[in-house]
Parts: sequence; C-alpha cells; structure tokens
Amino acid sequence: MTLAPRHLRIEQRGRVLQVLLDNPPANFLTTAVMQELADLLEDLEQRQDIGAVILSGAADGVFLTHFDVDEIERAVAPITFSMPAWLTRLLLESESLLRHLPGARKLLRRTLLAGVADMNLFHEVTAHMRRMDKVFIAAINGLALGGGCELALACDLRLMAEDDQVERFLGQPEVLIGLIPGGGGTQMLARSLGVARALELCLEGQLLEPRQALALGLVNGLAPAEELLEAADALAQRLSRRSPQAVRLIKRSIYQAASRDWTEGMASEKAGFLSAASQGNTRRAMREYIERVRTIVREERPFRRADFDDLTEGNAIDMAYR
Repeated sequence: MTLAPRHLRIEQRGRVLQVLLDNPPANFLTTAVMQELADLLEDLEQRQDIGAVILSGAADGVFLTHFDVDEIERAVAPITFSMPAWLTRLLLESESLLRHLPGARKLLRRTLLAGVADMNLFHEVTAHMRRMDKVFIAAINGLALGGGCELALACDLRLMAEDDQVERFLGQPEVLIGLIPGGGGTQMLARSLGVARALELCLEGQLLEPRQALALGLVNGLAPAEELLEAADALAQRLSRRSPQAVRLIKRSIYQAASRDWTEGMASEKAGFLSAASQGNTRRAMREYIERVRTIVREERPFRRADFDDLTEGNAIDMAYR
C-alpha cells in the first residue's frame, strides 16, 4: 500500500485486505476517518490483487462507537438559525457539484459549509463501496451505533461477535438526542427490514444485541469474539476469488433492485439530518450528550447499555422543549 493513514491499520492477506478502524480513545467515526477511507477506496480502484475487504474495529469490543457528536455540534455551531430541510438540501446539492473543482472541498471546510461537505463525504464513501468490484465485509467486534452502524450496513456482508463477557450492540439511536440517521441508515434499514421495522428501530433508538440483529437479518452470522476475524477472513478469502466483473454486476443489480429512488431517499435523509442538527433543542441535547461521553472517556471504561437507558426512556433530555 502507498497510503500512510493514521486511523486505519491495514494488512493484506492474499487477496484480502483487513482494515482495522483505529481512533482512540473512544473509536469514534470522524471526518478524518472517513477521508482516509475515501482515499483507500480510490487506491483500491487500481488494485486488481484485492478481491475483498474486511472492516473491523481496532479497539476491544468496539467497531465504531458512533460519529463524533462533538464534531457535529461544532459543524453546526456557526449556523445561528434553524434551517429547514429544503435549504439544507440545496446546500448539499451545491456542495456536491462544487467538490469536483480542485481544492474546493478543502476550502469549503473553512466556511459555514463544513458540515455540508462532511455529510456528502460520508455518503460518497458508502456509495463508492457499493459500486466497487470488491466484496466488503464488516466484522462487527462490538459497539456500532449511528454512523458506526451505517458504515457496517454499507458493507455487503456482516458478521458480528458475541460472548458473555462484553456487551456488544448496534443500532441507530440518533433520535434520542433529536437527530436522525444521516449516513444512509433510514434508507438501508427500510430496504433491508421493511418500513415498519425500520420506523420502529429509528423511532425507538433501539440497541440490538447480536442475536437480535441476526434474527432481524441485519447481520449474516455470529462468531465468538476471539474467532470473529478468523471467520471473516475465511469468508473473505473465498469471495475474493470470485470474478471481479461478476461481483460488480451482481452488486449493481441487487442494490439497484432493492433501492429504486435511492438517490432521492439519500438526498432527503442528508437534508433532514442537517436540518435536525441546526434545531435549538437538538444542539442542547448534543452538548449534554457530549458531556456524558467525556465522562465515560475520562473513566476509561467501555460504553454500556445502561448508559443509554435513560435516553431510550426519554428521561434524560427533554426533547419537547425548543
């Protein structure tokens, strides 16, 4: 590999590339991590010696905690008014066009459009993964919430670790602090599980344990935690030997069949996320949640289901207050 990423630990095994997502201490998904993934995908377009990619978390019991809420809050902080979804959508579409100009995105990140550029980057990465002639496998070794869950859902196949020693769960809990899934979660869940179940998961902010995720079909299989990467590698090695052209065509045909009006749905989701993030009650909720996260990080302990119980029940933050 010619890349030297800070947040990706990369190892090639035959035709399989293993990528461990490494952003201590909490292993948050950030714009920097997404940019490194974007660069990696561009590099992989030229790599005929790679047929499959495994994504997993470098931290014990953590795939990706979720997107860094502190980064989201900073991105919307310069915006001094609540933006309607139609305006955020216009900004997103404008930025998407401007990004093709050399250096434009780097310049936009110094303006009020920084959050817009970051949202588009997330969607570009996941869309790129779906277009490629490589098979992407998420080896979900633990916590995968919000953007972490969405990155796993963007992979073609998913394996999840289970054991009795460490709590491992995934889900889209954004609603608990006034946000909505912004990395494709609403679209991928609706197409994978159906409208009713997707609504339930997103409105409840439900956290799914490994066996619940398997029963719903969100993951393709489970493995003991200590055997997860071995199981993912065995699957990846087998699929990496498939015809690249066949892989690309199968992925394109299946994703297109399952995602009529996908572009429209993704555009609507991005706009809705930025609009929600600009609301006063959501900003307040994000700040309160950031303090909660900082406490957990200071205590140097893993996130636990109990940390989300009062949020799930609606007792921690009064989201009805604007």
